[in-house]
Amino acid sequence: EVLGRWSTYVANPTKLAQRGGTFLFDADGAALYEYRHRGVLTYSSTMSRPLTFLAPHIGHKALNPLQLGDAAVARQASQSSAEALVSPVP
Repeated sequence: EVLGRWSTYVANPTKLAQRGGTFLFDADGAALYEYRHRGVLTYSSTMSRPLTFLAPHIGHKALNPLQLGDAAVARQASQSSAEALVSPVP
């Protein structure tokens, strides 16, 4: 994604100060999430599941955004669904 659309993400490479990291901002520009790494193209503290930082914003889809076969994500989703069935409605 990043390398294929490099010019979208890096309009001016001479101004690139942080190369390893991820930043998520709200509509007002306040940081919702920030991860900085000293390496290059490391963008998450959990690279095995690099988008988990999005879970508070988009739910369990962050664990498997491409919806590939993933037993751990399926198990977590089914547990969440089961909990929702037994939870009282506010």
